[in-house]
Amino acid sequence: MGYPYIAENLFLMILLSLTAVAGDYMVIHLNSKGYQAISDNVTHAVIGGLSWFIVCFNCKRYTHRTLLEIFSCTFFASIIDIDHFVAARSLRLKDATNLYSRPILHCSTVPLVLIVTLTVLAFLTQSKCIMVCSLIMLTAFGSHHTRDATRRGYWFYPYGSTPPIPYRYYILITIAIPFCISHFLNFYLQLEMYTRREHITV
Repeated sequence: MGYPYIAENLFLMILLSLTAVAGDYMVIHLNSKGYQAISDNVTHAVIGGLSWFIVCFNCKRYTHRTLLEIFSCTFFASIIDIDHFVAARSLRLKDATNLYSRPILHCSTVPLVLIVTLTVLAFLTQSKCIMVCSLIMLTAFGSHHTRDATRRGYWFYPYGSTPPIPYRYYILITIAIPFCISHFLNFYLQLEMYTRREHITV
């Protein structure tokens, strides 16, 4: 399925790119560690929410749940960083930002296993709700881990970490994530509709 709203999607791509670049610029140029951490987390959240908005826009998901889905993706993209405090066993920002290793939710293997499990379950049960939840998680974790990968690469336990990705690839992947997920969700929704018609015919 193509994207009929070319101008709108081009605008959303530019907006997503500018959000990423502006957020990173603020993190680099702020003097306070506290403000840097807040700015970094807000950038993760906004990228996550905007990414799911793009998914909804291209899948024409204008339902009463749309705002809840966007909020959920925004929330998950942000709350991932809570594992810094869990790993530090402290609520102090200084402790949470000075860890010797990356905490568990920053291991890409963890969400990957969860998302694959939910996706398979969604196909087996023909549950649109489970599929949407799975893709929201993929959008949130995918955008968050990709942004972090510019500094330390992707971490795939037990194989280790990839090299840090070049910044231009980070921007391209961040843009690609919501559009790839839009394609997949559209495919799933069409398949669900076809299956439902087959059941009615039978």
